[in-house]
Amino acid sequence: MYQDYAVGEHKANKGLRFLNYLIDLVAVIFILAIVLITLTFILGALGLTISEESILFDLFIYVLVVIIYFLIEFVTKGRSLGKLITGTKVVMIDGTDPTTKDYFVRNLCRIIPFDALTFLGENGWHDKISKTTVVRKRAFEEEMFKNNSIDEIGRTE
Repeated sequence: MYQDYAVGEHKANKGLRFLNYLIDLVAVIFILAIVLITLTFILGALGLTISEESILFDLFIYVLVVIIYFLIEFVTKGRSLGKLITGTKVVMIDGTDPTTKDYFVRNLCRIIPFDALTFLGENGWHDKISKTTVVRKRAFEEEMFKNNSIDEIGRTE
């Protein structure tokens, strides 16, 4: 129950979230460009081309974006490039660490149209649906450490 309080107290503000979004957007576009350039060369060597006007191409881009965001957050345990720079991280709304499924759901929601604009409200859809949020890492972890240390006082094993 205390973790819920700590999450609320150390939740990242909209300015940090927006900065995370901008940094992550640049990083994902960079990775996406590398993947598409590599794919274009490989397909070109095979005598094939990519039609950028096809629905399949658009679907491929959406799937690739979800995979890129998912892999970044999963591998870094909720700390994308933007979150590393701003000192924030993803946690569940109860303060626990997200599971693989939670990271996947969170990032799958990013392809919902206008998801990026939903942060004009309290939380974005990819947070609400996945039951995650972003906290200021150092302050959150220090508070959780203090609380856990207090719980250990008087315990014998």
